[in-house]
Amino acid sequence: MTRIFTLGLLFCLLCLSVTGQDHQLVLRGKIMTALAEEKLAGAVWSTVDSNGVVLADAYGTKSSGSKRPLSATDRVQVGSVTKTLLATGIFRLVTLHKLNLDTPVEEILPGIRFENQWAPGNPVTVRHLLNHTSGMEDLRFWQFFSKKVNPSTPLMDNFSRDPSVLHIYTKPGTQFAYSNMGYTLLGMVIEAVTKQRYEDYLDRFLLSPLGMTQSTFHFVTQQGKNADKDLAMGHLEEMRPQPTVPMYLRPAGQFTTTAFDMGIFIRFLLSDGSLQHAPFIREDLLRAMGSPAATEAIEQGLEIGYSGGLMKRDFNKVIGYAHAGNTIGYHAMLYLFPAEKKGFFISHNMDSETADYEVFNKILLQSLNLRKAKEQPLAEMPADISKWKGNYIAVRDKIKSFAYLDFLTGFVTILPQKEQVIFRQFQKDDKVLSPTGHHLFKSADKMISSHAFYSDAAGNQLISTGFKTFKKINSLYLWAMWLSFILGILALLYLFFSGLLKLMTQRMAFLKQINAIPFFSILLLSVPVALFMNQDFTALGDVTPAGISLGILTSILPIAILAGTWANLRNKKPSRTSGIELLALILALQFFVVLICWGMIPFLIWV
Repeated sequence: MTRIFTLGLLFCLLCLSVTGQDHQLVLRGKIMTALAEEKLAGAVWSTVDSNGVVLADAYGTKSSGSKRPLSATDRVQVGSVTKTLLATGIFRLVTLHKLNLDTPVEEILPGIRFENQWAPGNPVTVRHLLNHTSGMEDLRFWQFFSKKVNPSTPLMDNFSRDPSVLHIYTKPGTQFAYSNMGYTLLGMVIEAVTKQRYEDYLDRFLLSPLGMTQSTFHFVTQQGKNADKDLAMGHLEEMRPQPTVPMYLRPAGQFTTTAFDMGIFIRFLLSDGSLQHAPFIREDLLRAMGSPAATEAIEQGLEIGYSGGLMKRDFNKVIGYAHAGNTIGYHAMLYLFPAEKKGFFISHNMDSETADYEVFNKILLQSLNLRKAKEQPLAEMPADISKWKGNYIAVRDKIKSFAYLDFLTGFVTILPQKEQVIFRQFQKDDKVLSPTGHHLFKSADKMISSHAFYSDAAGNQLISTGFKTFKKINSLYLWAMWLSFILGILALLYLFFSGLLKLMTQRMAFLKQINAIPFFSILLLSVPVALFMNQDFTALGDVTPAGISLGILTSILPIAILAGTWANLRNKKPSRTSGIELLALILALQFFVVLICWGMIPFLIWV
């Protein structure tokens, strides 16, 4: 009888093993197909089931140069998924009573002085940095694209070069706004508390105890004498190899790992925070990750948002806690579901502008066989919804240098209907929002409320998605700015092509005219364009010949347009052609006045 029971048990285990292998083969097949369809080099991934079993796999090309296949043990970069690991390191210090989340950052970092008008009652705290609610801007161009940085560049260089990066734009704690600089400050907080580099501390006291032996916060590259043969090569469009590069904002995006190590990390985040039956990170801190609190949107009843290194995400009819990441050459996603003790990680060794990475998230979500979220019931349309009709812009720009372009292309139009609200974005599909109670709405592809409409203390109309806040603006101002842009571009095109025609027909006579100055000043813009095309894109934020020439020529251009305008006004024998040219010069001049007001002229890309 015992023998029969034993044989039966072995048969059941064998069946389960075969079923598990079949499941993995099906998952692998789907990802293989998606990689081919999206034209991506490869991917490594891991899944964690409700029993804590970690399964890792890979498919694709490790390097387009060597054509070596990618394996599950190869290392990859994860970009901003680094923030989830860094936040966990912060929670380790809190558990050890070495750090308090509500301590003002300036008390920990004496060299940091925020320009914060709310400082007396609302200083920037460690918690604000963790939750992206500090009110800081995201990053500067030079902090992301630079060849002057090295793996040992002090983190303080991010803030000492230009103190204006420490300006606080919104009251700390009130609104979510993603900030890579904020997480860089968290790296500095770890260094101030532990008296050592944050990479050394986290590798030894976070990764090692967790068993993530193939992971590191230190810089790892495929090049040079210390090249890591296990690190998969990153790729850009058309399978162009892209080795890893050091970064100024490394605490926000520098982490090397394997799929299996990330499975171990997910399993820990799903646990009670203990290691070897001893508390390692307080469970309440782990459970707070991805559960936002205290922002204006949350106070309005919106549940979706960001907290402690994870975002609560409503996707594919399930609600989970996630963090996406991309860095030069890589794209990654971390996803976990605490209620079901499941999760997954995937990293692609290719950063593509055209690929749909959500396809892979959907495949992995389906493989976990998760329960569908209960759809929130609809409610009546708020009686005062007409107040929100109009145009909105983001409360804060992502990159200060491109604020003008963000203004023109990032606006939202709200169109209330009888039973629904149209959420219209420039160059994106409309979202149809249905009311879910109070001033909350959900889009058709979501299970719970996705948008909150509310007014601030000053009576301004605001809209939040949990991850971005928009403020209402005067529509006439928006359309006036667009009209200025369109007329300005058309005027510059006219001045260029009419000048080219005159050069071809009048030749030397045209060269002697003051009217030739606007044409040549526009023509000279081809110089920085050519220089940028022959410059490594990772140096875009540095002071280079291309950047210097762009700054000089964008400074000269308005002066040249002004000179041309003055010459045309002094023309005693105006013709129909000169009248059109004068109009074009005036329209171009107004455009440059706008650009100057927005800080776009001179265009200093390294600022």
